[in-house]
Amino acid sequence: MNKNATIELPAPWGCLLAEWERRGVRRVTFLRRRPRRCRPGFPQDVAGALTRYLRGEPANPAELPAVLDGTPFQMAVWREARRIPYGRTVTYGELARRLGKPGAARAVGLALGANQVPLIVPCHRVVAAGGLGGFASGEGLKEELLRLEGAGVY
Repeated sequence: MNKNATIELPAPWGCLLAEWERRGVRRVTFLRRRPRRCRPGFPQDVAGALTRYLRGEPANPAELPAVLDGTPFQMAVWREARRIPYGRTVTYGELARRLGKPGAARAVGLALGANQVPLIVPCHRVVAAGGLGGFASGEGLKEELLRLEGAGVY
């Protein structure tokens, strides 16, 4: 298997671009265009799990290997976000409480905004207490991902 590889997969909004390195998925980007051919070498089991997820079939990309580089706080937020079950949501405040940092909801949101591997760190599953909340790729896409999982859409 190649050290680095990319894959573009069809998605309801266009395509998902995923970058792979030896240790796991390195970056996920949402693109509003049709998929193109990519460098070979992307692990087929990872591609299959992402494809199933994008088709709306039960699959949890949060279980896939990923390369996570961040501050200790970001890493803690991302680890906790990966524990949110498929099709479920938690609030920024709840995630902060789970980390033992009540009152750090805004910091949790900032950490999730720095996430380079959405779906693998399912930041779309974290919502505001009074609604959808932010999403680096846009609130419309966040809503679409939650709908794809059958989660309550706000």
